[in-house]
Amino acid sequence: MISLGCTKNLVDSEVMLGLLGEKGYEVTPHEEDADILIVNTCAFIDAAKQESLDTILQLTSANGKHRRKIIVAGCLAQRYGHQLERELGDKIHAIVGVGDFHHIADACEATLAEEGFFNRVSPPCYLYDHNTPRLRTTPSHLAYVKIAEGCDNCCSYCVIPQVRGKYRSRSIESVVAEATSLAQSGVKEINLIAQDTTFYGRDLGSEVNLPSLLRSLVRVPGIRWIRTQYGHPAHISDEFLSLVAEEDKICSYIDIPVQHIHNEILRSMGRRTNQSQIHALIEKIRNIIPDATLRTSLIVGFPGETDGHFDALMNFVEWAQFDHLGVFAYSAEEGTKAADLPHQVSQSIKQARVDQIAKLHQQIAAKKRQSLIGKHELVLVDSVGEQAIGRTQGQAPESDDIVYITDMNVKSGEFVELEIIDTCGPYDLIGRIL
Repeated sequence: MISLGCTKNLVDSEVMLGLLGEKGYEVTPHEEDADILIVNTCAFIDAAKQESLDTILQLTSANGKHRRKIIVAGCLAQRYGHQLERELGDKIHAIVGVGDFHHIADACEATLAEEGFFNRVSPPCYLYDHNTPRLRTTPSHLAYVKIAEGCDNCCSYCVIPQVRGKYRSRSIESVVAEATSLAQSGVKEINLIAQDTTFYGRDLGSEVNLPSLLRSLVRVPGIRWIRTQYGHPAHISDEFLSLVAEEDKICSYIDIPVQHIHNEILRSMGRRTNQSQIHALIEKIRNIIPDATLRTSLIVGFPGETDGHFDALMNFVEWAQFDHLGVFAYSAEEGTKAADLPHQVSQSIKQARVDQIAKLHQQIAAKKRQSLIGKHELVLVDSVGEQAIGRTQGQAPESDDIVYITDMNVKSGEFVELEIIDTCGPYDLIGRIL
């Protein structure tokens, strides 16, 4: 299994592996030993599509005499299934869309039996639950829990609603049952993920929402950290922020992809927020949760973005002082409203603006990390090899920076109290055990 893209994709890959394991299939980490190669693809933006295609072509070109079966799954399969079959049908053997992950074993059986090309791309409605088998690929002490699928926000640049379908929340009981099972297996940190975690429960009724889910999860024995990711700034409630401030188990980590700050661009993006609301939200977060870690993502080069619009975004980044920030060049995706907008920005200007934002945030991050020297931090040890590595509650796995631990007398999955003694580059920290 090759899993590309985001952590939401990773959970899908783990579910497919679990379903295959239930059917008796054996997973190997060695490509040369496999009879079947599965690529779980991403198709969110051009770079993700290209990575998916490059991976598929690399596998097909290397297949040669091995004649291994190649299955393409996930977002690229959902979005371009018929085109992939038409253009690569002589090199790949099956296509499984995001609505058909539960048919992955059928795809394997059909390809091994050489029953012809297997193409299963249905309208996306699949949603795994606590009874779904899952083979986790993360370290044993942490897990991602997908609390919902799909999206109803319909931002003008985004294909996710087309690819993943309408927003569909899991029940609180199902999420809690999965968290309980994970805790019993040794998981200490769960990261709640969805296309928009703060929209959770709105399709299930007024009594179901993210705060009600979190209140149930904090009661799960064994779980020590609960982190929420991907929250839309229009849907972050005072109740949610107060709960984060009150509950020790909930990480003071607020992930709000604002995408832009200028009202004209936000309106064109269909973001349902404006500049004053975003400013007020950030101030509110820091008032309610003084130690909050703030993460955001930004899009530059959106159609019609002028130098003035970009200057406003630069000023906002300087003002907001985010702890973590991702910046992306706008990608015109066919089938979206934004792709047909006039005044598309050139690639060279987009890249220059990406570089400017990244450089500014690197300076902000370096100062913030320097200010942590001498502070005491609780750190979860992620790995112990040539170097022990961990994370504070303000560092999400995979996407954020890390803490290098000077003492090797630690174990993976252990919580340790560190004094931050130095930085390593603009982002990473170095700490010693107290």
